[in-house]
Amino acid sequence: ICKHYSLFIDGTVEGTDVEQYKDEYKDNDHTYYGNGCPNDWVNEPPLYGGSTKSCNKRVIGTNDGENQKIGTYYNFQAATDGIGGAITTNNTNSPDTFCPLGWQLPYGGSGGDYYDQSKSWPYLYGLYNILDHTTGSATLRSYPFSYIYSGYYYWIIGVLYLQELGTRMWPLTVYNNGNSYRMYIGPTAVRTNGTDSKAVGFALRCSE
Repeated sequence: ICKHYSLFIDGTVEGTDVEQYKDEYKDNDHTYYGNGCPNDWVNEPPLYGGSTKSCNKRVIGTNDGENQKIGTYYNFQAATDGIGGAITTNNTNSPDTFCPLGWQLPYGGSGGDYYDQSKSWPYLYGLYNILDHTTGSATLRSYPFSYIYSGYYYWIIGVLYLQELGTRMWPLTVYNNGNSYRMYIGPTAVRTNGTDSKAVGFALRCSE
């Protein structure tokens, strides 16, 4: 019997143990609200450079000086309102997301329905020529896009990464049973069709 459950982690107090909440099961709903950590990914198991304790910062600046909170990290099941974990077909979109009524997560992927529509990351950012280079990263982290390096929570091993160094965000588009597409913004690149485990927790940006 499979047990499905929801878990909200409050990491607003510096030094909160976040490793205790690790869970590699992609069909459970998980959200993390709290401080991120600036640790970069390194090839050193078992934690790969991540922090098992929440750090002391929640507000990050954009490229042009606007301060924002890092938001809440959602695994894919939570981001897609409890539906996305069970979808297995490449370039299939979740029929629902956690976004407010009238809003949705952007389309992602590498093809299929809506890939070339205005709410698609590849279409929009390709149209403005801001993919895969340093200029594109700076543009997305400036007004009117105003993304920040929000970091993420890696539920599989229970650690925090990448605050102030990069951001990864979910679209509503699935890659396969265990993975979904995601966008990455780092200092020298913007990539809209990478993939990650559905069990990882990323920030969200809804579109109207």
